[in-house]
Amino acid sequence: MLNKKLLSMLLVLVTVLALLTGCGDVGETPDTTADTSASATETTAAPAPEVPAELNIVTDGKAVFKLIRDEDASASGMEVEQARVIMDQVKSLTGATMGLGTDWVKRGSELDSTTYEILVGVTAYPETQEVISSLGYGDWAVRLVGNKIVVFGFDRTSLSQATSKLVTLMKEGASADGKSLVLKTADLNMSGTKNEKLNALPGYEGGNFYAYYAAGAKCDEIIIRDTNVEQYNAYLKKLDAAGFKCYTTNEIAGNYFATYTNDKYTVTAGYYDYETSARLLIEPLAPAVGLKEENVYTPITTSQITMLGVEYAKSDGSYASNGLSVLIRLTDGRFVIVDGAFNTGATAKLLVDAMKEQSAAYAKSTSDITIAAWIVTHAHGDHYGSLLGQTSYFKEMNVERILVNFLSESERQKAISAYSGNWSSTEGQDYRNVPAVAKALGAEVHQVHVGQVYYLADLKMEILYTIESFAPNTCNALNTSSTVMRMEFDGKTTYMSTGDATGYGMEICADMFGDYIQSDIVQVCHHGYTTWGDDAGMIEAYKTINAPTVLWPQGLSAYPNYKGKSYNAVLFEVPNYKEVYVSGARGDQIIVPLPYTVGTAIEKRANG
Repeated sequence: MLNKKLLSMLLVLVTVLALLTGCGDVGETPDTTADTSASATETTAAPAPEVPAELNIVTDGKAVFKLIRDEDASASGMEVEQARVIMDQVKSLTGATMGLGTDWVKRGSELDSTTYEILVGVTAYPETQEVISSLGYGDWAVRLVGNKIVVFGFDRTSLSQATSKLVTLMKEGASADGKSLVLKTADLNMSGTKNEKLNALPGYEGGNFYAYYAAGAKCDEIIIRDTNVEQYNAYLKKLDAAGFKCYTTNEIAGNYFATYTNDKYTVTAGYYDYETSARLLIEPLAPAVGLKEENVYTPITTSQITMLGVEYAKSDGSYASNGLSVLIRLTDGRFVIVDGAFNTGATAKLLVDAMKEQSAAYAKSTSDITIAAWIVTHAHGDHYGSLLGQTSYFKEMNVERILVNFLSESERQKAISAYSGNWSSTEGQDYRNVPAVAKALGAEVHQVHVGQVYYLADLKMEILYTIESFAPNTCNALNTSSTVMRMEFDGKTTYMSTGDATGYGMEICADMFGDYIQSDIVQVCHHGYTTWGDDAGMIEAYKTINAPTVLWPQGLSAYPNYKGKSYNAVLFEVPNYKEVYVSGARGDQIIVPLPYTVGTAIEKRANG
């Protein structure tokens, strides 16, 4: 981004040059005899206004400055949090109450350039953008630009550091009588680095910095808006120049992705065409994805998808009709598990028994069974309960990797605060146990990102949506963090695995990838329950997927109550629709042989 002070200087230079070269018509010889000495009628440039040595923040118990934050900032977000820290400090020191406003202006109006203001975090003010353009992504700053004090840091800890520095100055500048607060102008030029990991990212040239997002597993996300493919490609060259090495790239429907590493970090960069954005993710050095060139295997069986029925009667006579447990057998004999359902021994045993039965021709014992990938779509107990709570069932098997993308703890807490009606205080917190479970199973943990591809025998699996694509919005419900994947088997059968994705996540998939998500088979989102407020987005996605075959992970007792919902009924109304299979009760199985032909799925019902 071009520094605005530099731009102003260039404009002045151009103006001066024009004045120097524009005297007389083209070809006219200048009059060298003219008197060039100063005269009474000549004017000289006015001196630049002097910068005051001190700024009055509070005078006679009244605040002179006002606090400004981003209009779109969450009430529980870091900008509002730090603005309140400043406000409370001023109140404590002087008794004065500072106003807290936003950078919103009505259409046709301009941002206020005359009022004395403290700009906290990202704002639409040019003064904020000027400071941002001079910083690395892990930096913080407190700067005076015109009549604005800019307090900025890219992430929560950096912004907190900037706030802390300003607060220290305020304590030093408070009067003894508690009625005034004065800051020395010379002190308002501070900056530093707080986040070394973020600081390792080269600066993105072009577009506008839009937001920082604290992704899961110590991953930081930088979002750039109003950019283009050329600027994105130029950024990849900057990664090269900074010592990062590219080991995989991908293109999906005009969207571009690349993963780079150095000896400390993994960077996943993506260009999102539908919103003309670039998203840059940096995390501690991560295990490599399942690369195509490393996918060497020998077919020993046929591949198939099995959806396991997990509905069971509870002690009060009602039914637990949710839960998702999908088992995929690959042609090399390994398995892929999607979720695995409830934390009960009976549910875990369903998976174990199914794997034993489906590998009986080539696995002599449980120790011969290999799970190539255990995918956890999101942190709900009816999805990853058996993995976290029934680990002992799988210890004899070879589990190669666990694929996840969870909310960071800070974002989970923010979501609980912002959407208390959609969250319980403990919801999703068991994600912390995944590293210990992986260690017990001898498995690697991969944090998956949009655009990454896993090649596992005959399966090509692309990550189409994670919560990072919803960022920087606060997660309205844990289901919005559900990972969505497109699976393709031997280039012949496509399957959309959606977990508990809400309408928001599915709408992003449809808008971002368009007809690319059209598939032969679709797994119904969230068991056919609520879309969490975006019915239209879900309907749009189902229309785009336009699948002939529908796999519905729900108990047979609940299914009649939900199949008619408008956001579900569209599944049966798309032109390609042919059939639906409901997972059913504990012990039921829906087996889909691959490559798939409509009508060849096998229904096994435990009760006949």
